[in-house]
Amino acid sequence: MLVIHDLNSVRPEWDSCALTLGVFDGMHRGHQALINRVQKRSRGDRSRGEAARVLVTYHPHPDLVLGKRDAGRSELFTYDEKLALYQKFDLDAVVFLPFTKELARMTALRYLKEILLGQLRARHIIIGYDQRFGRGRKGDYGFLKKMSRKYEFKVEQIGAVRYRGAIVSTSRIRGLIEAGSVSRANRLLGHDFFIEALIVRGQQRGATIGFPTANLAVPPTKTVPGGGVYTAVAEVGQSRFRAMVNVGVNPTFGNNQLSVEAHLLDFSGDLYGERIRLFFRDRIRDERKFDGIDALKEQLTRDRAQTKKMKY
Repeated sequence: MLVIHDLNSVRPEWDSCALTLGVFDGMHRGHQALINRVQKRSRGDRSRGEAARVLVTYHPHPDLVLGKRDAGRSELFTYDEKLALYQKFDLDAVVFLPFTKELARMTALRYLKEILLGQLRARHIIIGYDQRFGRGRKGDYGFLKKMSRKYEFKVEQIGAVRYRGAIVSTSRIRGLIEAGSVSRANRLLGHDFFIEALIVRGQQRGATIGFPTANLAVPPTKTVPGGGVYTAVAEVGQSRFRAMVNVGVNPTFGNNQLSVEAHLLDFSGDLYGERIRLFFRDRIRDERKFDGIDALKEQLTRDRAQTKKMKY
């Protein structure tokens, strides 16, 4: 998969492409439906030969650049995490358009002609039911349908994807994760919510009570689950482990800084400086303050026993 950050320095190797565009910040079931349609249309464009499969997105998030959202903990997935998700799909290229206020002021017609048709050579464009682009968000399905006749490309709109009657959306998924409902969020995502981060040295209190933890340096813009204890699958290099994860401030020790710490079952060794991915599965309980270390250890023992039952 080709990753493009600057269209002015990379010349596409394809004669035509089927593409979809959007923020794709969750790669949830709705986003997957768009990619699946791109794959289908690229294979079906026999009159022009098989077209490339291209996803067009933005970095950084448009809402952050335009001040529509506080940067703190607002990204469902970071840039690196999204790259990992994109690589799971059969795409020829992912284009990260640098999102600036100048790009936001570009008219929909110029965006279409210069970027989608000119630089990317789109011959089939698939958009979601709520997709808009260009100044004033004028680049909708109606606009594309009208322009398709003039500039000879095909356009298609995918309706909202629903799960158990409700529309799948990034905002809804983010709300579930922040509330601690990671298992429900995973069902809407169509994959496990995860955090990828560097393991750094923490307070090392866990090791003194028999529950050593990997302390994650979570990026400041990354969404994290609501405070509590969770079951998860930890990936370090090529190895996978069951893990119980504490998200919160460790009130028993009087902390006030948010931390994400993972106790990896059946692991011993030094993880400092390694990168880890934590795939959250379910919530065990709320985070709470215990009367003392012995009470905390008893609860952690029960949490670990519950984590051992998790299939992975």
